[in-house]
Amino acid sequence: MDPMTIVMLVAVAAAFYFLMYRPQKKRQQQAKEHMDSLGEGSRVVTIGGIVGTIVHMGDKQVILEISPGVELTVIREALSQRKVEDEFEYEDESVDDAPADDSAESDDSAESDESAPADDAAALDDDAADVVSEAESVLKAEPELPTPPASDK
Repeated sequence: MDPMTIVMLVAVAAAFYFLMYRPQKKRQQQAKEHMDSLGEGSRVVTIGGIVGTIVHMGDKQVILEISPGVELTVIREALSQRKVEDEFEYEDESVDDAPADDSAESDDSAESDESAPADDAAALDDDAADVVSEAESVLKAEPELPTPPASDK
């Protein structure tokens, strides 16, 4: 074999190692370190984009709390390597925070709207009665059977 061919094969193998294998191995090591650093209470994002807090982390599955009282079980591989950057947190609005002026206006509008659901219900009852009576008339009607052709025998 020609020495130049051997040098070219070694050069291609070295290029493959440094350009393909080594960076991939480095990314795998970083992913493993990231997964090992996660624990209960860590904020994570799944590969589907769901953000949650780790409640329990098993060998194969992770239980995430995605909102207060709502838990989701995902496999460990579904956790993304992306860092979570929360833009804001939701806060509960209490009834006491509402201005007093708006409550007086909402009482007046509530009284006028009380008759609207009753009218809608009556209209729906009328429509339902029409549909039921039409279905009953169709079911009671005798089907018209075709007469068999007369035979010449």
